[in-house]
Amino acid sequence: MGEGRGAGINGVLLLGRLLLAGCFLPAAIGRAANISGFAVALTMKGMPYADVVATLVVLAEVFGPLALVFGLAPRLSAGALIAALVVTTGTLHRFWDYGGLTRQAEQAVFLSHLGVLAGLLFYGLVGPGGWSWQAWWRGLQGHGKPVRGKKRQPSRPRSPRPKPAPVRQGMDDEELADAA
Repeated sequence: MGEGRGAGINGVLLLGRLLLAGCFLPAAIGRAANISGFAVALTMKGMPYADVVATLVVLAEVFGPLALVFGLAPRLSAGALIAALVVTTGTLHRFWDYGGLTRQAEQAVFLSHLGVLAGLLFYGLVGPGGWSWQAWWRGLQGHGKPVRGKKRQPSRPRSPRPKPAPVRQGMDDEELADAA
């Protein structure tokens, strides 16, 4: 019964990782094919050092989803993708600068990126689950969680502590008579 539940949770975590990776890959492929165009778009929006930022964003958006799929370095990959997402969303999808239908479209993209950001925060907090490279590697190295039910042996033998002497609760009738 416990195995089925663990498999279900690990399956959901794997599906979540795959879906998050799918959110980044189409944009990453387009940006990787035209990094200079992406840098120009960032420059036109007022981003300083746009060529360096564009290169870093493309690297994060290409290698981050691969790390998501395999479950490698969850906090690092989530952090890199969050940074790339904040830069691109805050720079390219400033819906408050527009009006009409363009504003609605940019607002929808902005809010969808907030949803992806929430998914990345959960991933960074929860981790990749049991069906990941990280779990496989920890299992191989023997650094997994200890098995329930087995007690850890102390590192050195301990001598038993002496028990304290029993304490008398009250006085008997004879002691009360002598005291009077």
